[in-house]
Amino acid sequence: MRLITRADDELYGLVSVAAKLGRAGRLLDRLGDARRSRPEDPEAVFAHALARMAILPSIQVGFEAHAEFTEVIEDFGQVLDLEPGHWLARYGRARLRAMIPSSYGAFTVQVSAELTHAAADLDRLRELQAGVDRRPYFASVHALAVVVDHLSGRAGDLTALRGWPPEPVGLPALGAVLCEPLVTLHAAGAGPDLGALTHGLYGDQRAVARTGAGA
Repeated sequence: MRLITRADDELYGLVSVAAKLGRAGRLLDRLGDARRSRPEDPEAVFAHALARMAILPSIQVGFEAHAEFTEVIEDFGQVLDLEPGHWLARYGRARLRAMIPSSYGAFTVQVSAELTHAAADLDRLRELQAGVDRRPYFASVHALAVVVDHLSGRAGDLTALRGWPPEPVGLPALGAVLCEPLVTLHAAGAGPDLGALTHGLYGDQRAVARTGAGA
């Protein structure tokens, strides 16, 4: 399985900052050129897809934003066609599929199908994770699966998160993405144990500090 690397975290952080400053265009163009020159290289395709995901928060809600979400989902799919065991590409695709109905409520066509596909990606990630040494950020897969269950009208199962070691993930940029489902569950009142886990894993993230998780 291709796991998260420090380079992934650094690229996401770089593009996120550039997008906030309105200067991500040149970097995206360079990554896009690399992708087009090496269409069979999963790393080139992934770097461009990850950068596109990093700029999504800077895009205004509306048709353009929804189209960007859809295209990045497809980009991650292309990565997975080349490298099915790519953890972050599969997680990123599941995350975006789960966010479409909650963040872009005016565009709810095929929402049910998107959630079904997200659940399938997360099931596959759990299978892949079972075959390697546990990483702290693997907890986010279980948490996002519970969020997807809730969005689908099902009761989520928190069993996998009970007793999960609260070891710091140590990904300052991608941690902002990976902490989302845990923050969501904590805010929904999933219990003090989950708050302590969220703080232990992602205590360096502003979103976690704002919720008071682990306090």
